[in-house]
Amino acid sequence: MPPTVNLEMTYLQAILSWLDACLEREVRRWQLAGQDPADRFRGLYISDAEALALTRRGSGTHWGSGITLPPDESRQLEKMQAGALKEIQNIEDQAEKQGITLRLKALRETFGLSSFEWWAFIICLAPALDLRYERIYSYLQDDVTRVLPSIDLVLHILLPEGFSRLENLRYFDRGSALRFFRLLVLVEESGKHSNGLRKVFCTAPGVVDWLLGSYSPLAALGEGAEFFPIPDDEDEIARSAEIFNRNGIPPAHVFKDVKPILSLYGEDFLQQELSVRQLAAALRKPMLKVKLNPEDSGEASLELLYSAVRDARMLDALLYIQGGGVFIDGNGCLTPASFAALRLMDDSVVISSKRPFRFGAEMLANDYPLMRVPFEKLSTIERSELWSLLLEGMAKDLTEEKLHILAGQFSLTSGQIIAAASAAMSSAVQKERVLQSADLFEAARFHSGHHLGKLAQKIEPRYVWEDMVLPEIPMTMLRELVSMVQSRPLVLDTWGLGRKLTAGSGVSALFSGPPGTGKTLAAQIMANQLGIDLYRIDLSTVVSKFVGETEKNLERIFSEASDSNAILFFDEADAIFGKRSEVKDAHDRYANIEVGYLLQRMENYDGVAILATNLRANLDDAFTRRLQFIVNFPFPEEEYRLRIWQVLMPPDLPRADNLDLELMAKRFKLAGGNIRNILVSAAFLAAADGGCMTMSHLMHGAKREIQKMGRLVQESDYDLA
Repeated sequence: MPPTVNLEMTYLQAILSWLDACLEREVRRWQLAGQDPADRFRGLYISDAEALALTRRGSGTHWGSGITLPPDESRQLEKMQAGALKEIQNIEDQAEKQGITLRLKALRETFGLSSFEWWAFIICLAPALDLRYERIYSYLQDDVTRVLPSIDLVLHILLPEGFSRLENLRYFDRGSALRFFRLLVLVEESGKHSNGLRKVFCTAPGVVDWLLGSYSPLAALGEGAEFFPIPDDEDEIARSAEIFNRNGIPPAHVFKDVKPILSLYGEDFLQQELSVRQLAAALRKPMLKVKLNPEDSGEASLELLYSAVRDARMLDALLYIQGGGVFIDGNGCLTPASFAALRLMDDSVVISSKRPFRFGAEMLANDYPLMRVPFEKLSTIERSELWSLLLEGMAKDLTEEKLHILAGQFSLTSGQIIAAASAAMSSAVQKERVLQSADLFEAARFHSGHHLGKLAQKIEPRYVWEDMVLPEIPMTMLRELVSMVQSRPLVLDTWGLGRKLTAGSGVSALFSGPPGTGKTLAAQIMANQLGIDLYRIDLSTVVSKFVGETEKNLERIFSEASDSNAILFFDEADAIFGKRSEVKDAHDRYANIEVGYLLQRMENYDGVAILATNLRANLDDAFTRRLQFIVNFPFPEEEYRLRIWQVLMPPDLPRADNLDLELMAKRFKLAGGNIRNILVSAAFLAAADGGCMTMSHLMHGAKREIQKMGRLVQESDYDLA
């Protein structure tokens, strides 16, 4: 066993020896006062004699008050206490000579505990080290169920009798060091907290683990907490000192001189964490990372922050709080309660969040400088370089052009790219083949944000260009639209057009045409070609009759979509992107404000947004001016209807040789969506009638579709003669 461990245990044993002598004195006084340890009902009832004795006992005393121990026994206990104190001092001197830091002693100095507070902490610590103290405490508290020390018991053990001992109650208030730093935890006892003297405490589990040399951030602070020791490699420390401030983080000496609160903000938490780890190495300090859960209540997050501050001080570590947005209020200010907890660090603290924060007006007198460092999203070039570095040529069909397209279409953080690359390689190994670009696109799509599922309907793209039947002009425009999405990184980043000539990097388009002409189909083909997700916006969850609610719902959609790297498909878009009207009343004014907001939000959106409408004339002219593409989906003429019949007819479908698709295209002027419905209906009829599709099945399906559309049915149209 290392000398440090031996000395720590010897020191702890000496401290508990002093406590044992104190407890033995109290137990003997109780016994001499008439307490019978053999009484099996002791603590469960009060006898007449005991009640009378209680009335005659002085205030501020306890059962053993006034009892004098036999001289020999008293001298023996005093000798034990003195010997324990001398041993404690000797061990402290020995540790100082050897350059060893004793944890219990360091805890007292770190948190500035008075002598009373330190021994009160020891009394509460003892049951966590040896269960026999639980039985001793229950004996001295005359209650077999009270195995932890109350404030009253601590006062009796450490202080002389009388009301003057109540002056020390302040050491157990919420503002005391023992409570403020969460060294002691108040144990809830139902119905017993009306009297402060009955409050019961235990030592925080994380503190106990640290004192025993087995500290675990996961056990002490929960999921997401990690501890990073100082690197052993001196070269690594030197490199960290050189590169950690590339993102704008101040030099190491600033943190030693002024001890700032450092705010790192942006989407890329991995970059932020790596920078903080490099900063900690440059400062030659370990790093304690605590990840806050945004779904936790403010009170739970604040309690975790206090515990994190305590542990960081115990470990002499740089505290890194990830997810600090839970402590930013609606005005962008750090909440006063969280600031009060951070000030307890008395050292630098790093907080990362998606948005920056500032100090509120009530914090202007604080002595902690606030420094903010933005972590912008990785550029397409940076993402491409990271993909290339991670893959190291593993994907043979991944050309530089495809890699650039992959990086451009998926605006992922560095953490998401690392996870996606690992998932893609694992998928290839599982399938026992080399890594392919399709694996990377699938993994990148999977590791994009997926919060849109709560706000929109995800559509699985199943179609390809061959499934689309359109005239040449709209078909060419659709291919140009896909090409624009793929070429954005080259044009906007590499060529620099994004810095001067365009308002945003997004691509927006309008699909207009009658129902069933292929607007949704085209969106699916685009998503399939680009390898990204497609979400249809459910207008019933967006449009609200309450003022301002529609804008809020759309803002949520656009915000979540920016993390999802998805195509937004607004079907029946004229319902929310309609024309602005003349202002005649308050309703018109608010409606126009809503449309104006949507104009700005569409222009600032960086992804792909497609508006679909049956009536283009219903859209506000300002929308069409801001759209890069307006694709018209015409009602199909006979030539295109025939091609639609041919494309939609599955090759494996059993059918009669005399199926006359030209007749169907000529006789029934229907859009592609209606033709699809006819084929599905006819297929089910054929399955129930011999298993082979005939013209009679097609005619019957056409009849039902036209009836469903509300059009007049003429029997001559279905005559095959």
